[in-house]
Amino acid sequence: MVILAHRGYSAKFPENTLKAFKKGFEYGADGLELDLRLTADGELVVIHDEDLQRLFGVQQKIRELTLKQLRKYSQDGETIPTFEEVLSIIPKGKLLNAEFKEHEVAEDAIDLIEKHGLVESTIVSSFHHDLIARLIKEYPKMKFGFLIGEELRDNPIELVKNLLKHNPYSMHLPHQLADYPYYFSIICDLVKKCGAKIFIWTLDDLQEYERIKDRIDGVITNEVDMFVKHLRVEA
Repeated sequence: MVILAHRGYSAKFPENTLKAFKKGFEYGADGLELDLRLTADGELVVIHDEDLQRLFGVQQKIRELTLKQLRKYSQDGETIPTFEEVLSIIPKGKLLNAEFKEHEVAEDAIDLIEKHGLVESTIVSSFHHDLIARLIKEYPKMKFGFLIGEELRDNPIELVKNLLKHNPYSMHLPHQLADYPYYFSIICDLVKKCGAKIFIWTLDDLQEYERIKDRIDGVITNEVDMFVKHLRVEA
């Protein structure tokens, strides 16, 4: 079972920071999950939100600020890192799940992944399904996954069937889907039949994990230490 640290070890350390990522590895995660956006001056930075309101109480969008301006803000002394800074600290053998929050990050981010020799150990995912479908065709040597969320409320089975036609490496499903066993079972069967991996986000509940562990390949969690300890005991 793959354990990916959601925005790093974000249950205990400032999310999407170098400290959170280093601590994720230190506490035994198999890899990282992170989010990518572009600054006003075209720098790739690691941050989830499109603005600074939630983290810093500032009503400024990431795309309106330069990297230098963003560096003025910090969480417990940790500033917003660039993608290249994060890539430079990933240990050999560890995994990366890079979520593209915007279409515009794609080419530059993939160039950096290739530059750091991390193609084999990286999964690129996004809620922008059209983007992932395009990238699957353009970069056949890379691993791409469809992130699915609210879209499942409409016609979940047909949605998954249509996405699987693009032959993704993985499907990233919300943990809430397991609350609907009928749909969860059918969707997992569809994904496995196509040979794709299943990652569940964002799973912080061990009881829920125990219910679905036989159907999935990995968890994306804030609670890195808890999951690592549980899986080691289980093994």
